[in-house]
Order: sequence, then C-alpha cells, then structure tokens
Amino acid sequence: MRRSFKLFTIFNIPIEINISWFIILSLIVFTLARGYFPYTNPELSTTSHWLMALIAALLLFASLLAHEMAHSLVAIKHQLPIHGITLFVFGGVAQLEKEPDSPAVEFRMAIAGPIMSFSLAVLFFSLTKTFYNLGLPSPILAITNYLFMLNLVVGMFNLIPGFPLDGGRVLRSILWAWFKDLRRATKIASAFGKTFAFVLIAFGLFNLFSGAFVSGIWFIFIGLFLHEAAGSSYRQVAMKKLLSGTKVAAMMTKNVITVPAEITLDKLVDDYFFKYRHATFPIMTDDNIIGLVTFHDIKEVTKEKWSTTTAQDIMIPLIHDFVIDAQADVMEAMPILARNGLGRALIIENKKLIGILSQKDILQLFKFKSAIGGK
Repeated sequence: MRRSFKLFTIFNIPIEINISWFIILSLIVFTLARGYFPYTNPELSTTSHWLMALIAALLLFASLLAHEMAHSLVAIKHQLPIHGITLFVFGGVAQLEKEPDSPAVEFRMAIAGPIMSFSLAVLFFSLTKTFYNLGLPSPILAITNYLFMLNLVVGMFNLIPGFPLDGGRVLRSILWAWFKDLRRATKIASAFGKTFAFVLIAFGLFNLFSGAFVSGIWFIFIGLFLHEAAGSSYRQVAMKKLLSGTKVAAMMTKNVITVPAEITLDKLVDDYFFKYRHATFPIMTDDNIIGLVTFHDIKEVTKEKWSTTTAQDIMIPLIHDFVIDAQADVMEAMPILARNGLGRALIIENKKLIGILSQKDILQLFKFKSAIGGK
C-alpha cells in the first residue's frame, strides 16, 4: 500500500501528500468549524463555519508548502538536489538528497523557511486590514486573520533552537562554523532538540491531567516525533563520518538467491520465502534480472489464486531506484535504499546481477564501528 501520493510538480520538485496528512487536515477542519469560527463569527450558519474551516485549513497547508519550498529553492540554488516535498501529519518536509556542505549554506537553507512564514504572516495581516477597510464580508476577514496568526506561530515555533527544527539548524550552522566539526555541532543541536521535545511532552501530560485531552495528545505526539527526529539526525551525521569511503562492493551480499519468473506463488512461498526467510527476491528470466517480488505483494493476492499466479505477474519492475553501482559510496546508497521503499537495492554489472545491498547490512556495520571507538 502506498503511503504517499503525488499531487503535482513545482520547479521540478515533486509534491506529495502522505496519508497521515488527512488526519491533521480533519482535526484542523473540525477544530475550526466547531470552535474557532463559531467564536469569531457566531452569526453565521454551521455550514458556513465548515466551509470557512475547509478553506482556512487548505490555505494553511499551502502556507506550510511555501515554507518548505523556501528551504528547497535555497537548497537547489546551492546545488543540493531535492527529491521532493511531502506533506504529512506534522506539516511538511523537504527531502534532501544530501546534507549542506558548509555552515553558510546550512544557515541560508534553515532561515529561509521562517522568513517565508513571517512574510506570509505580514501578507495575511495586510490583507486583513485591507479587506476590513474595503468592507469585505467578515468570513473573509476571519480566514485571513487566522492565517496571519498561524503563519506567525509557525515561524516562531520553527525558530526554537532545537534540531531538527529550523532554529536548531541555525544553531547547528553557528556551532559548525565555531567548532569546525559537523558531528559535534549536530550532537549539541540535537541535545537541544531532545530537551525541547521533553518540554513538549511534559506540557502535553499537564494538559491531559488538566482536562485538555486533545491538545495534550498532540503536544505529546509532536514531542515524541521531535525527540526521534533529533536522535535520527545525529545518527545520520555520525554514520556519514564512520562509513564514508566504504564502497557498496565491500558490503554487498554476493551469490544472491533469485527466483524464476514463471514460478507460481504457492511454490514461491514454500521454496523461497519460508526456506530463506528473505522479504524480497530478484526475478530472473533468460539470465536477465527483470524485477523484484516481495512478501507483501504475495499477501495482496488471495490464496485461491496462488497456484495460477506467477512471480512475474505481481513483480515490481526494475527501475533506477532499485539499482546501485558497485563502486558507489555506501552513504550515497542510503538515500536510494530509503527512497525505493524496499530498504534494499541490486548491484548489476554488464547486465548481470552480482550482489544485493540492504539497509540492515549498513546499519549493522555502523553499529559495530560505533561500538569499537566511533562514539
């Protein structure tokens, strides 16, 4: 099942929506329609409140998209490829292919998002004043005023100096320039991020016990998310320092087990998945690799059809994101393994399959290297 859906492309940047985005959209619309707009515009009907809430929520996410676009355009200007922007339950995230290579670039990228949010706050504040002077209907004023306040809050929230928030990235860029050590700077900025995450969790617990159940739950969720993101960001930098220079060829698993394209699913399950306990197998026909089959794909087919359905019928066709060059750096492979959704990729030379690389292999090597002196 796909977790994200592509909407459109801006400046060659794919814009996707994660299915979790619909959760927060529904919550915002409900909160605005049942709480905020009935308070600001009690004279309007319930239908009007719901319509206003939907428009305001969509414009809010457009504002969050603009925030992420600001990061992305600065990144592109500094030759940092952007894989895409995904809107999800906590807002949005620009997916960088690699980290900035200098403190100055990090600073410019980080500060671009809050600047965009503050600019939008000024825009919506000006629109509210202009619309008021022009005598436009109160629902329009309520929506633009809401967007003014929310963009102001988003800008201020993101300037909190806790990694991976924008303010944390600004802090990291300053520490990076001061210490000349990205890993040390990331460790300190991540510690600030974790501390802020604990503050949010504590505040959420306080809200829970005070009776504000919904806001309490969300503060806890955001705190947990930031805590995990801060730790993950530091691990990525530490991993880069320890594993950079390691070639894919040195880590790949050779003598890969492959399956014939014509094998039926019942035999595939018994003879391969149960026997070798791998989650994915390459599919071969006439000594050529043509795709991949996963256990998840098999589960999507009813058991009654396993005896008449072949691996080729349900395979994932071979695409660029499933193949890595043997001489590529392991850290170049990590974004590919994360992006393709399988956590593994094939190494092919002269149209022949020579190995397979998985995230599990890389993480295990990182764990070993960290344990013997990479702290």
